[in-house]
Amino acid sequence: MKKLAVIVAVAAVALFASCTSVLPVAGATGKVGSKVGEATASWILYPITLNGDAGIQAAAKAGGISTVGTVDVKNNWMYIMGSVTTVVTGE
Repeated sequence: MKKLAVIVAVAAVALFASCTSVLPVAGATGKVGSKVGEATASWILYPITLNGDAGIQAAAKAGGISTVGTVDVKNNWMYIMGSVTTVVTGE
């Protein structure tokens, strides 16, 4: 019975564990601008997108940016589901 309780506890912790990473993306001017725009998309089982558009163009539009300076991509994982957020700065 004790072993079962330990297994259930470890499984519960593993189920609710998550990971986040933020990565810079090349291809912009490299100058940090005063405006910031974000665009997010959620997914399940990785290739199945639930909602949203996490593209650079969508993030720039959300921030009112016409010249993109920097682009960062933030990934959040929680085993079978997660989200991707693109953060754009510029003018």
